[in-house]
Amino acid sequence: MLMPFRLFPNPSSHPLPLALYSCGLHEQNYQYRPMGYPTLQCFINFGGYGTFHFPDGKELVLTPNHALLLPAKAAHEYYPGSGQTWLLGFISIYGTAVEPMINGFDLPFMTSIPLKPAALDVMSHKLTTIWQACMNDSPGIQGQLSIQLYEFLLLLSEHVISHKNPILPNQPKASQDALQQAVQFMKQHYDENLHISNIAHAVGYSVQHFQRIFRDAYGIGPHAYLQRVRLEQAAAWLESNPEYSVQEISHRLGMETSYFIRIFKKKYGVTPRNYRNAYAYRHQLQ
Repeated sequence: MLMPFRLFPNPSSHPLPLALYSCGLHEQNYQYRPMGYPTLQCFINFGGYGTFHFPDGKELVLTPNHALLLPAKAAHEYYPGSGQTWLLGFISIYGTAVEPMINGFDLPFMTSIPLKPAALDVMSHKLTTIWQACMNDSPGIQGQLSIQLYEFLLLLSEHVISHKNPILPNQPKASQDALQQAVQFMKQHYDENLHISNIAHAVGYSVQHFQRIFRDAYGIGPHAYLQRVRLEQAAAWLESNPEYSVQEISHRLGMETSYFIRIFKKKYGVTPRNYRNAYAYRHQLQ
């Protein structure tokens, strides 16, 4: 369900911990904000991809199933990828508890935040609830929205795949160590013909047990995680190594070229060739 930009024009008579400024979900076009936005912004990518630019030269590509938090008044611009239909959800929040709550949930600013597979359905439902509530002008709506915004941030924090400390608190330390070793093993050997059984045995677990605790900790299975590591490396090569052909990159990753193109497009919304061309074009404009 697309939700056009909606501004909530009903400030509360007294300060609230969280208050809504705007929200929506639509096909995103180019936006240039040299003075930033008045409030914190949370973006969630529901399809396609787009690029954010910042004055310090930082560039961030937001891919599907990722979120981005921008602080108030942070200058930026953003636009969809070449030929893309970019479905971008957004919500902007202000209030006395915004920054303490973001810090308390350990959500990073100005970083692409990977989300668990179920996140889009959950966050879309909550965003729709908040968007529809904007039409309600009853006296207590500001307080109700403050609660909804807290639930939104809580849901977001629960669906983040954390790279810093992804292990669930109830995992024994031995499992935490084994999973960290498994991830490191994937990052070191992504270009080899790895099987999940190889990784599980390398860290001392049966395949079934390893898959279960890995999914509990990271929100995705080890095969999907390994595939993500490989695709992120492929994107880096496409950007920085123009001498590598798409076929060579697929072979370096141990994949058939047609399969590589298909899963790359599924993740980034474009083929590897178009991704490289779009990246080169953006840098010609700088």
